[in-house]
Amino acid sequence: PAYPPALKRLIRTINKLDKNNDWVNYHSAIPYEDLHHVYQESHLGIFASSCENMPNILLETMASGLPIACSNRGTMPEVLGDSGVYFDPEQPIEIFNALESLINNTQLRSEKANASFLEVQKYSWSICANETFSFLNKVATDYKKSLCAE
Repeated sequence: PAYPPALKRLIRTINKLDKNNDWVNYHSAIPYEDLHHVYQESHLGIFASSCENMPNILLETMASGLPIACSNRGTMPEVLGDSGVYFDPEQPIEIFNALESLINNTQLRSEKANASFLEVQKYSWSICANETFSFLNKVATDYKKSLCAE
């Protein structure tokens, strides 16, 4: 879903630049179980958010093995590392330049796609769960020890 005035401008621009919808497709809300089909049919990902704490959509795009043009804000560079082409999400010319570099350079696209797929491998729900429960166990153990020391 999108902010309606911005979506209206986006659709108008897409229709102007890609009248036959040959290379740009806007998808509104997609059911989770269908999301992998959209990624499989894509040639690159764009992640233009200016504020995220854990960008799950970015992780999904990385796991799909797509080259990514990405916002340089928040945690995105920390998550994507050197595996993307970055831009300031408030500077349209930077977004254009990032997309143009990926579209026009097949080697860069391939390198970034492979790198992002490898980078995302360090994220998993089981690692997250194990680290979370280990942390909680340490907090509880340390607290119990502090009570006994008193």
